[in-house]
Amino acid sequence: MSRRPEDPAESGTLADAESGALADAESGTLAGAESGTLADLARESRLLAIGSRRRAGELFAGAYASAFRGGGMEFVESRPYAPGDDVRALDWNATARTGEPHVKRFREERDRTVMVLVDTSASMDFGSGPQTKSAAAARAAALLAAAAGHAGDRVGVLAFADAVHAEVRPGRGAAHTWAALRAAAAAGRASGGTTDCAAALERARHLARRRSVFFLVSDLRDDTLPGAPLVAAARRHDLVLVAVFDPRERELPAAGRLRLSDPERPDRTVLLDSGSAAVRARYRAAADVRRSALERRVRGAGADLLWLSTADDPLRTLAHFFQQRASRDRRAA
Repeated sequence: MSRRPEDPAESGTLADAESGALADAESGTLAGAESGTLADLARESRLLAIGSRRRAGELFAGAYASAFRGGGMEFVESRPYAPGDDVRALDWNATARTGEPHVKRFREERDRTVMVLVDTSASMDFGSGPQTKSAAAARAAALLAAAAGHAGDRVGVLAFADAVHAEVRPGRGAAHTWAALRAAAAAGRASGGTTDCAAALERARHLARRRSVFFLVSDLRDDTLPGAPLVAAARRHDLVLVAVFDPRERELPAAGRLRLSDPERPDRTVLLDSGSAAVRARYRAAADVRRSALERRVRGAGADLLWLSTADDPLRTLAHFFQQRASRDRRAA
């Protein structure tokens, strides 16, 4: 994934790049750029990257860091004891040498790799409200990349449909985080093709040799799930599936006769009378069955599953998930 050297963000702080665009990014202008020109798409991606970095840094990077802790503790210094310090941290060697109590101070090691895998297949281009599934996925992916960079983790991004078509390899630092953010934000427009989660997971496993955190952001319209690649990824890595959906995929409006088609399989169409309460009930029941079956298979494979609606703010949904996960891990400790 190429980076433009003239970007102010490449200076290492990103502050200059943020100053002129943050207001637009957080005012909602990102959702409406529908003209389709390269300039509009580039501007939309840039604003989303900037806004996501600021929001992640201010609002939920702490929740992310609590939910996905580092691999150990690193000794920082020995300092004089102060009231309130944990006596279990007493440094007996320093205490004996100086004649006054000292305690050891540690900090968490953040030697972690985070891979964000974003689905850009044709089915992601659907949306009945202010944003499509692909736009919601891009926002979530950009927030995850920003939170990982803020925590000091290595972060990489893959965009995929029936194959991986864009990637930023794992790395850390301000310039690299900016490249990852731009790649995640650029996934806000579906590229077409079918959904092949296996291809993305296999590529992520190749890039992340050590145990890492994988976020797979997709509508999961992949009949092969969970499949061997997902099971293998969940066994080796900390795998979280962020399942993006539109409310109309769960519940039909009473709008008369509707022709529904599968964007990834154009030959699949069905005609429904949404004016019938019985038809709407069967549609909802079928959606609930699919949802329950997916949850059972994914969690049975050892992965976490988070549902993200296009009607909701990805930041709030992700922050709530991080808090729940941190609480679960504390109870299990």
